[in-house]
Amino acid sequence: MRVEPESGLFRLGGVTNTQASTRRARSRYRLLDVRSTERITPRMVRVTLGGSELSDFVSNGSDQRIKLCLPQPGQPMPLGRTRAEVFALPREQQPRQRTYTVRWFDPQRQELAIDFVVHDHDGPGSTWATQAAPGERIVTVGPSPAYRPQPDADPLVLVGDETALPAIAAILEELPAEARVQVFAEVADAAEEQSLGSAADVTWHWLHRDGVPAADSTLLVDALRSAELDPDPHVWIGAEADVVHQLREHCQRELGLDRRRLYALAYWRRNAAGD
Repeated sequence: MRVEPESGLFRLGGVTNTQASTRRARSRYRLLDVRSTERITPRMVRVTLGGSELSDFVSNGSDQRIKLCLPQPGQPMPLGRTRAEVFALPREQQPRQRTYTVRWFDPQRQELAIDFVVHDHDGPGSTWATQAAPGERIVTVGPSPAYRPQPDADPLVLVGDETALPAIAAILEELPAEARVQVFAEVADAAEEQSLGSAADVTWHWLHRDGVPAADSTLLVDALRSAELDPDPHVWIGAEADVVHQLREHCQRELGLDRRRLYALAYWRRNAAGD
């Protein structure tokens, strides 16, 4: 579940103290322990990581992301607290980094959870998640800056497939009771639906592929094009890159949405290796 930004947000001006601090956080390497694993749905596994090195981990909003350093096939797990240590192996043996959303972070317990979509193919992330056991160690990098809804983000529309569900869930948990939200969530089938809590007024639209390959699905695009939305919504999108492009074009050209009301991320690309 690789996350690739396609956001309409831009940063201008010089480097501030906050920006410098953010850059340091994004490059922070941590050696964490697997605390537990849990099957959330038939195709989603939650891995909880923990350790004292999370003592300075700062949660800066919803859809916060970290990188995992995953071993190449047949190679041991790369362990270290600096980039030089983690990538000390020859290039062909160096670990692969994959980006994931932090589902939740508990500063008291010094734990965080990551939800992995289990694919039919043997991607590095899903393979590791299905085999991870308590006590194993893994290197993480980050966190990156997170999405935080603007104070006036009402109504809010969240659009995504199963790879975006952890981010959608984290966003919903932070919304106030007066917020109005529509969620368009595409999943493989009814068994992949999740009960996600929120104080906000949330209307769910679950979209089931029911056997259609994820790379061939048009469910999200079709649903948003035919949806009855309130005027001038704030829209968050997380899905396959081509789908994100089509949805963003629809929001800007057909809905006339100001780019400041749109946040879009490509979570994966069809025909690309990895997860």
